[in-house]
Amino acid sequence: MTEEQFIEIKSEYLDKIKKMVLELGNIEPHVTIIGNDLEEDKPAIIHIPLPDKIANSDNGKQLFVDKMIPEIAVKIKERFDVQAVCFASEAWMRESHKDDFNPDVDDYKKLPISKEILIVTIDTETDMESHVYEIIRMSVSPTGDIVEDIELRNMPELSREYATNEGRFSGLYKKFTTV
Repeated sequence: MTEEQFIEIKSEYLDKIKKMVLELGNIEPHVTIIGNDLEEDKPAIIHIPLPDKIANSDNGKQLFVDKMIPEIAVKIKERFDVQAVCFASEAWMRESHKDDFNPDVDDYKKLPISKEILIVTIDTETDMESHVYEIIRMSVSPTGDIVEDIELRNMPELSREYATNEGRFSGLYKKFTTV
């Protein structure tokens, strides 16, 4: 895969994720591998959806990262040269003043939800980029009808911060390539 092909695939991937949220109203959390099919010697994309049972529990997500990714990675490396590993998911954003919350002691789930967000990460051998968007749902028309009009508002500061965070779904490129 050439650098130009990779940039095009990455851009298309990000555009399709945003389009899916705007048109369908949501996305299922998933990991996407961008790479080269070794047999056919051409670019390929693999989508790995996270089933609800896994995506909706902290233990399930940790099991996916610790146990399932290493097993999946072995199979993927047999047929693909991994160029990037992407992760996309909706999430609830919770905020607190830094003096009011101690992550070592306090339960983040007790913080009030302030926003619904879309998180997309693209992790390569040399770079980790993230794109975070606030999902704004307009649900009542001027006539009082319920409508699902969705807007994605780019959150560049949070995107930069998220790219440097160490969460369970960070460093996916390494998790898929060092097995």
